[in-house]
Amino acid sequence: MIKIFDINALILAGGKGKRLNFCNKALLKYKNQTFLDKIVDVFSNFNNIYISLNSSQDLITDKLIRVDDNFEDIGPISGLYEGLKESTLDYVFVVPCDTPNITKEFVEYIAQFVSDEYDAFLIKDKDGFVHPLMGIYNTRVCSTIKESIENNDYKVLNILDKINVKYIDLAYTIFDDKFLLANINTENDYKSLFLTKKSSPPFIAISGVKNSGKTTLITKLLKKFKEQGYKVGTIKHDGHDFQMDNLESDTDKHIKSGAFGTLIFSKSQFMYLEKSTEDSLEKYLDFFKNYDFVILEGFKYTSYPKIEIIRKDISNKPIANPNNLIFYATDIENILNDNSNVSINLNHIDSIFNQILNYLNEKRRA
Repeated sequence: MIKIFDINALILAGGKGKRLNFCNKALLKYKNQTFLDKIVDVFSNFNNIYISLNSSQDLITDKLIRVDDNFEDIGPISGLYEGLKESTLDYVFVVPCDTPNITKEFVEYIAQFVSDEYDAFLIKDKDGFVHPLMGIYNTRVCSTIKESIENNDYKVLNILDKINVKYIDLAYTIFDDKFLLANINTENDYKSLFLTKKSSPPFIAISGVKNSGKTTLITKLLKKFKEQGYKVGTIKHDGHDFQMDNLESDTDKHIKSGAFGTLIFSKSQFMYLEKSTEDSLEKYLDFFKNYDFVILEGFKYTSYPKIEIIRKDISNKPIANPNNLIFYATDIENILNDNSNVSINLNHIDSIFNQILNYLNEKRRA
């Protein structure tokens, strides 16, 4: 299995910034760091970090290996070619210097798809658009890229028809692709980085394999939180289009007949349904802005704060993304006795409840 340290990184920074007053975009500041420094931090666990520059750029850093574009005015294909050619490893994670919102968690998610079966592992966003300059290439595609350059075909997208590509579709994830993949090309793009986003309530994902008892644990915890006066919401992501046949029959008919949105209410509750394309989790959290916190069911491969259930006879080891793990909830003795992790007996609901409260209180104080 390919690991992070088996992959080099390549930052494409040789553009002239024509739409941003010809500035060096890699050196733009955001959150007290340059774009370049932020991206270097994201790729700090990778083997080597290369930076592709044009000959006129005077940018020196001891953290990076400089690669100069040898082809003038043909766009990013030149930097891509030179970086792959110079790589000491077979796999290279390519990223433009003007994407300051990418995160370690997102990069690690993409890296887990790497195998020798494909020549490239590229991102397809939720609108179906492929990002050829954000993903992982095997250096064996160098000859194909060189051939395109020699034929004066400088469009990187055209190369994809000539190689074997694994497309990583973000439609099946809860990553905020519009935020993570945003390129800063214009002055307005740059200004938009500094707009204040609305705050959302804290949230915790309760994860585990199928039939591990996620729903059971959540329902027990909800009763505890309700008894203590907390206002808690829940969100579950459905990888398929969920069916609404269990809703009140007239409401169901309205939706199926073409109503864009419909609302049903009674003396004690209401439900609003609206047809829409899948959005980011942060967008849905806006519906819970007056809640104390939100429990997410599932989301095991994401980097969201999580509790992973490991239950005897169902699973015997962790499988979720370990980033931001709060603790394991398990009934397996060797995991409970392992001092290298935090684990709580799955059957001790009070202990789980109190540990969640401690975590939330620490987050509020931070």
